[in-house]
Amino acid sequence: MKIHAIAVTLLAMSFSLSAQTMPAGADTTLWQKALSIHKRAIVVDGHNDIVSPMTDDDFDLGTSSLGKIHATDGTPYHSDLQRFKASGLTGEFFSIYVGGDTWKAGKAMPRAIDMIDATYRQIESHPQQLTLCTTAGEIRSAKKRGKMCVLMGIEGGYAIEDSLSALREFYRLGVRYMTLTHNVTHNWADAHHDTAKNNGLSAFGKDVVREMNRLGMFIDISHVSEKVMNDVLDVSTAPVIASHSGARALNDHTRNISDDVLRRVAKNGGVVMVNFYPSFLDARTNKEENDRSARLKPQIDALKAQYKDDIKGYNVAEAKLLAENPIYITSYTRIVDHIDHIKQIAGIDHVGLGSDFDGVPFLPAGMNGAEDLALVTYEMLRRGYSETDIRKVLGENLLRAMSEMERIAGSRQISGQGSQVRYKPVSQK
Repeated sequence: MKIHAIAVTLLAMSFSLSAQTMPAGADTTLWQKALSIHKRAIVVDGHNDIVSPMTDDDFDLGTSSLGKIHATDGTPYHSDLQRFKASGLTGEFFSIYVGGDTWKAGKAMPRAIDMIDATYRQIESHPQQLTLCTTAGEIRSAKKRGKMCVLMGIEGGYAIEDSLSALREFYRLGVRYMTLTHNVTHNWADAHHDTAKNNGLSAFGKDVVREMNRLGMFIDISHVSEKVMNDVLDVSTAPVIASHSGARALNDHTRNISDDVLRRVAKNGGVVMVNFYPSFLDARTNKEENDRSARLKPQIDALKAQYKDDIKGYNVAEAKLLAENPIYITSYTRIVDHIDHIKQIAGIDHVGLGSDFDGVPFLPAGMNGAEDLALVTYEMLRRGYSETDIRKVLGENLLRAMSEMERIAGSRQISGQGSQVRYKPVSQK
């Protein structure tokens, strides 16, 4: 996936309320009320992929990212310290992303370690604004101290390389959720649009879920098959999350959550955190993006050959081609359509925000980056949400689920009481 056009409205802003980008035609009084609610609230975002350029390109969060693109794929930056400050974020889950190709290359665990190290480097380099958080209580404390919590979630269970011992070490390093797959099925869990090899979760996959419950680590059901979602909900005794997924009823995409699973997440006490990617939010955007990709494939392939040794040149040329072939981009208000639906099916206590900043090629129309999170608050308020319900969506639901997860884990020895189950390939069983 690539950006449809590299064009971002640039605003240098701090989180003084007047600095936010007021949507066109907004009710000024309602906008100011939304900003006031947003500033007071604990705001937790379930997923941000900024760690990839932090690791690969040595991106420093203290450097402005406005108008810049990721060197590896030409997509726009959405995050930096100033944009985080403008966003009103209290807590941000940094994605320790390990993809299927990295796993197939035998480099999953080292990649995860490199990304965790890059995350710590940024926290230690910017102690006035950032602090590592691993508990709900630490997030609340950070809000009082005016700091932003950096939390970590592994995206892609490949990272543990089929080892519960490795899972425990990642917990020690501060990881507090793990997305069981990314887009590739692996040895113990099936991905959302890949070949089903395990009929959902394998027996070892269920052991992974139990050990995550015991440790106090969220099981994240974004990216997995629906059978895996249901298997997780059959096994887990603690609340689960979907860190960055929407409602399938509004857009029938495998990255979204069906109504049946939404109801089960509610009974489980979990939270579905809505992804901001327009192609997951809206069927028209998804279709037009897919159609454009198929139509332009010959030109894209030719550009790849032409610029095989010049990634910057390729990014510029591809962006120009895509800009010449625009598609419909749904509005940021579509995010709240998904919130509305999840509220209707699962209840207001089971929905949150999972932006996928710096992991998607473009954001909804009207939204440029993390600095525009208050748009979601405004739209909820405009639709009649109470302040209590808005604060639940912004972060309180996640904190409630996290506190319950911690209660269920209780006081335990991380390794001394840990499962000694070891993964065995089918041929060895």
